[in-house]
Amino acid sequence: MDEQGQLSVEVILFVAIILFIVLGVGVFANEQSVKNSIATATRFGAENGTTEMGISNPGTLPVKVNSIQMNGTEKVTIHLSRAVTQSEKNAILKSVQRSLSSQGYSGVTVFISY
Repeated sequence: MDEQGQLSVEVILFVAIILFIVLGVGVFANEQSVKNSIATATRFGAENGTTEMGISNPGTLPVKVNSIQMNGTEKVTIHLSRAVTQSEKNAILKSVQRSLSSQGYSGVTVFISY
C-alpha cells in the first residue's frame, strides 16, 4: 500500500515537470511568433509603400528595405537603402501602419532609418 502511494506521487511530480517544460517552451515560441509576425507585416508594408512611390512617381530613385530592427514588440526601425523625403517617409509609414493594423497590431511605433 505504501509503495503505491509513493508511485502515485512520483507520477504526479513527473507529469507536473513535463507540463511546466511544455508551457515554458510554449510561452517562448508564442513571443517569437508575435515578433516574427510584426517584422513580416512591417517589411510587407514598407515594401508596398516604396512600390507605390515608384508607381505614382516614375522619376523617383528606387528605395529598398535593407533590414528591420526590433526592440521588443513595440518599437520597430526600418532601415532603407537611401534617404527619402518627408512625403515619401509619410507614405511608407502610412503603408506600414496599414499593414500592421490589418494584422491586429496597433501599439507598434515605427521609425525609419537610412
